[in-house]
Amino acid sequence: MKFSIIIAAYNAEKEIARTLESTLNQTYNDYEVIVVNDASTDKTAEIVAGFDRVRLVNNEINMKAGGSRNNGLKVANGEYIIFLDSDDILASSDVLEKLAKAIEEKGDTDLVYIGMNSSDNERNLIPNAENSVKETRLVEWKYANVCDVCWNKAFLDKNNIRFVEHRFFEDFPFYYEGLLKSESYNFVEFPVITYTRNRADSMTTKFNMQKILDYYYNMTVLSELYMKTEDKYKDGLWQAILRQHKNIEFYMLNMRRDEE
Repeated sequence: MKFSIIIAAYNAEKEIARTLESTLNQTYNDYEVIVVNDASTDKTAEIVAGFDRVRLVNNEINMKAGGSRNNGLKVANGEYIIFLDSDDILASSDVLEKLAKAIEEKGDTDLVYIGMNSSDNERNLIPNAENSVKETRLVEWKYANVCDVCWNKAFLDKNNIRFVEHRFFEDFPFYYEGLLKSESYNFVEFPVITYTRNRADSMTTKFNMQKILDYYYNMTVLSELYMKTEDKYKDGLWQAILRQHKNIEFYMLNMRRDEE
């Protein structure tokens, strides 16, 4: 099987059907869709169960997106992993076919950088030869988002790359560990995923002290990775850590704003 699409879903009853319809309406057939229901209290599991070709995994307790994605990886059979958020959609009905063709033409690699465009067309993140270089991704790429990479499953398993569980902001330790340990990559210059920006009820737009603590925890994980990193990449990772520190300041300021 070529692709496993893993979707972590928590109380996603409003958007999950649209996401699943986009994944199932593909001209390409060699893939599976796995939804990990993160102990939702709404009708997410019921809606997902109504889709015949979707594999439903139910978390007994809430594990956040990191734990949910790890549980998806445990059962995934695909050579490559694509992570979708529960309000993301695939950019077109032929996008998996195009992606599979590009991988076959360029050969298997640890990472395949894929394009993302926003639902409001205000922000498009498209890989190219310049911004896909490891050093550039560390120093200049502002978006440590696991969804803009198609991950080789064997590479993740070999290096035991997994998400931090039970915490918010699980993306960036996984992203940078995968980036640093990768030995090969390619990219496609077209959007694979369309993501929703600035959704009013998104978890990333709500601020509280627990999120700040989780951010600091993940910064500790990232700092430990820095200590193990090859010298030639330390400066780039250090700049990535500094960017994350600025993000902490942003979240703290917004938390105080929301409390006022």
